[in-house]
Amino acid sequence: MARILVIDDNADLLQMIRMLLEDRGGHTVVLSAEGEDGLAKAMANPPDLAIVDVMMPGMTGYEVCRRLRKEPATANMPIIILTARGQSVDREAALEAGANEHMAKPVTMSELLDRVNDLLATSPQPPTAPSAVQGIVGVLSLRGGVGVTTVAVNLAVLFARRIPGRVCLVDLSPSSGHVALHLGLRPDPNWLPLGALSPGAIDAAINNYLMGHAAGLAVLAAPYVPVIGTGLSRETVAATLNALKKHVGVVVVDLPSVLTEGAAAVVEAADAIVLVTTADPAALQTTLGSLQALKAWSSKIHLALNQIVPGAAPPAEALQRVVKHPFAATVPYESAQVQVVSQGKPLALIAPQSPLVQGIARLAAGLGLVP
Repeated sequence: MARILVIDDNADLLQMIRMLLEDRGGHTVVLSAEGEDGLAKAMANPPDLAIVDVMMPGMTGYEVCRRLRKEPATANMPIIILTARGQSVDREAALEAGANEHMAKPVTMSELLDRVNDLLATSPQPPTAPSAVQGIVGVLSLRGGVGVTTVAVNLAVLFARRIPGRVCLVDLSPSSGHVALHLGLRPDPNWLPLGALSPGAIDAAINNYLMGHAAGLAVLAAPYVPVIGTGLSRETVAATLNALKKHVGVVVVDLPSVLTEGAAAVVEAADAIVLVTTADPAALQTTLGSLQALKAWSSKIHLALNQIVPGAAPPAEALQRVVKHPFAATVPYESAQVQVVSQGKPLALIAPQSPLVQGIARLAAGLGLVP
């Protein structure tokens, strides 16, 4: 079974191809109605094959092909151009752009499925090393406003730069979380429909609820409208994490500031827990309590001291004596952070040498998940 990306602005055709490839071909299908979105999904989780229309708003299928060929993760992936433009000059343009095959609409569904299977059978197998990289990182503070989302987003982007297409960032907040905002995304789709699925159905459905980001990152967003209650159940979260580890590999979870049942499932399953605090007395008090509440998992807790206000910070050594736990990393204050959130461009993408990103990079290295 292969993972196939289909990019076409014809909604009816998208659904027809989905049914063909899933029901008759046994493949997993990811749909996109425009080139930029399709590219983001391909970078977030590289497919085994892509079917691309030519005439689409914003970006032609030829440009999509060229962009896919430039990215190492998709450079050798089979690509079919499926278009109403059926002249010989159109075929030449498709092949010149990097497509393996040009098919003119209308095409029979049997012919399309046969060509898909032929290309999959003859395409080189992707390297297996990245798939061995697996792990779950929960990023947490039981006091809001200490920069948990900033740490989680930049941490995930740094991971994605090392293993593009193998990282998913999850926003587990039931109260209109801000991961999508930090990344310049609209939180649609999001995790809300997962609550209606049985745990056994989540593995097959998970890709339908992931968004792609050009950083090579998949995103499972929180719903924009806050939900009543505490969000997803423990069983649903556990099944979601298992599905993501199989489909992606490394999962970074931005946890809510309450130990809900879903958050507890992440803490239990996590390979590492990043507990974020600041130097303010209230945050330190909450951190002390959190360390007690999470005592059973103390061996995988990495304490991060995040400086969210300008000015001189108290010595980390003094704060360590207060919380009685060593700091894995200190994240310096960054005045540009407020502006980049409103722009939807995390500092790890646009200013990787900034002190804030370098502090999170030191934290990432200490987790030991990504080579």
